[in-house]
Amino acid sequence: MIRHLFVLVGLIIITSCKSDTKSKLNIKDDSVEDQMLDRQAKAFQKTLIDYRGINEQFTESYQIKGFGIQKNKNNLIGFVFKLDSNSTESTVLKYSLGIRIYDRTLSGPRNMSFNPTITEKGSNKYIIVEKKIDDMTYFDSISVYIYKRKDWKGSGRLGGFMVRDILFKDKK
Repeated sequence: MIRHLFVLVGLIIITSCKSDTKSKLNIKDDSVEDQMLDRQAKAFQKTLIDYRGINEQFTESYQIKGFGIQKNKNNLIGFVFKLDSNSTESTVLKYSLGIRIYDRTLSGPRNMSFNPTITEKGSNKYIIVEKKIDDMTYFDSISVYIYKRKDWKGSGRLGGFMVRDILFKDKK
């Protein structure tokens, strides 16, 4: 009888130890997954031309942490904005994004408007908007601003910032 009791207690201890081991392994697996996502995000940022960290905000819930240029085929230029980790799709969908390009080679500023959505690359969130731009490799500056999508005439510019000296010549 005592022997059966020792076997029962031993089995309980062994099974409880195995469950602790599994939970520790899951924690390690989660951190490995997070590290992989961080590596993917850093790898994406390295592909960008003239990537820079910035700390700008349109509104309290809509903040930009980085900016870079993505050059695609057929002179399609992607303006890439790294979002704050707390940014949500619903916040981004409330607003349209305007970009005004300034360059001394242009006769005047060039205006563009976009309806952005969030794109996730690794553990980071980005807004990537694209426009075909011919025969340019440099902007003196760009002005970036938002306005309400549904009432753009009534809202006007709600927030904005400038990014200066943007070189988007291909990396070699």
